[in-house]
Amino acid sequence: MKKRKVILLDSEQLSKQDSDAICELQEGLNKVDQFPVYTPDLQWFEQIVLAEQENARKKLIRDVAIFALVAVVILSGIIVSLYHMPVIFIILQISTTLFMALYTGVRFIKQVSNE
Repeated sequence: MKKRKVILLDSEQLSKQDSDAICELQEGLNKVDQFPVYTPDLQWFEQIVLAEQENARKKLIRDVAIFALVAVVILSGIIVSLYHMPVIFIILQISTTLFMALYTGVRFIKQVSNE
């Protein structure tokens, strides 16, 4: 790393430099204040809100439709297995219950050990 030379300035030079810097900052801020500020109309904001609400509604309808379709497929499979293969239905119910209990227990243990 290069050694940098420091030039010590007396107080008059420092105050002149400070005042010059302050003047430059004030001029820059005045230029920024002169720029026109554009604020959109209330109607524009309302249109944006309505568009977002419509998108959220469409997404909700799509998600509910997918959920209902998956639920119908799962329940149909369970009902078919109940009537045609009761042994598989019972095995499926027991394995699902055990899986849920083990999964919940493992998550609880991880959560407690992390705290």
